[in-house]
Order: sequence, then structure tokens, then C-alpha cells
Amino acid sequence: MYKVFFKDSCFLLTDEQNLLKEGTHQLLHENFSDTKSFICNLRKEKNKFTAVIYGEDVEELFSIFKSCFLYVKAAGGAVQQKNQLLVIKRLGVYDLPKGHQEPHETLEQCAVREVEEECGIQGIQITNHLTDTLHIYFRNGNWFLKKTYWYTMTSPENPALTPQTEEDIEEVFWLATHEINTIKTNTYPSLLEVFEKIQNNSESFL
Repeated sequence: MYKVFFKDSCFLLTDEQNLLKEGTHQLLHENFSDTKSFICNLRKEKNKFTAVIYGEDVEELFSIFKSCFLYVKAAGGAVQQKNQLLVIKRLGVYDLPKGHQEPHETLEQCAVREVEEECGIQGIQITNHLTDTLHIYFRNGNWFLKKTYWYTMTSPENPALTPQTEEDIEEVFWLATHEINTIKTNTYPSLLEVFEKIQNNSESFL
């Protein structure tokens, strides 16, 4: 299954027909044209929705979905130190450091670079792949589908933190992992599952 976020809404692409009942909008995939029209039309929907698209080949569904957008990749990090998580606040919303992949770099290199640039620190090291998220957005006259690859990371002890203000980052701070729930009401829907993964990983070491 693929879950793609769109503001407060989402698309579910699935080969499990029973999930159709969970949607406010449903489609049984029959042909490329009708499925693409269904997706593109929902980009104009202003009300919150859950759109479930069912097909026997979920990879085919995702290929059709991608054809409706410009596809881009990004990477970011969940930096943890002594049961604390490195969090940024951008344009008033809590977030994790991330950014678009440059043509010359691997996803891992992208993740490290973005964390170091956005938080003003050095010496970040990746420990593991955490999860991936998908979301769509409209910018400069185009619709984009972004896949973000998230990694768990470590940093040197007690680094100085400097927000990258030119990227509209207002704050960089350490948040105790047991306090993550306090910021969930002011973050992006696509990040909620990332935060839950971080919390579950932290609990497994208690």
C-alpha cells in the first residue's frame, strides 16, 4: 500500500479491496485514463478527504499516480541524543530537518547535508533508515509528488545549534522524546507517522 498526503487529506493506493470502505472517495482501477482523472480532479478538492484507489497491482497504481505530478526526492533526519530529538520550527510549524536531493549526491549524503545546514551543526552520522513519506503540493505553477527518505542519526555531544533563517527556520532545539506528543497538534500530517516511529524506537530501548 502507498499512502500519499495532501495537506490534511490523503490518498491510499492498495490491493486490499476491504480498505475501500475507509475512503470518503473510492475508485476501483479499471484503466489508466479514468484513474488519472480521478487523481487529478481531487487535487482541486478543498474539503478534507481520504481517497482509496484499489487495484490488483499496487505498483501500477503508483506509476499512474506519479504520472500526475513532477516526482522529486528528498531526505532528512531524526537526530537523537540522550533520549532527545532534534526539532526545528519553520514558519510556525514544528518539523524535522530535510531537503531536496541534489543531482550529485546519494540520499544519505543529502540527509546529512540538510540536517547540518538547517541546524547549523557538524558531525552528523546516520545510524539507520527509519521510514519514507509521500506528499503532494503545488508550487510555481506545477504539482509535485515528493518522496522523503528519513534516517535515524546521531550528533556530537552538546553541539551549538543555529537555525538556517534563509530557509525560514525560526528555532532549532532538543525535545525529550517522551514530549513528542506535545508538538503533534502543530506539525504536518505526513510527519505524524515519522514521530510515531521515533517514539516506538525509543520505547524499545527503555
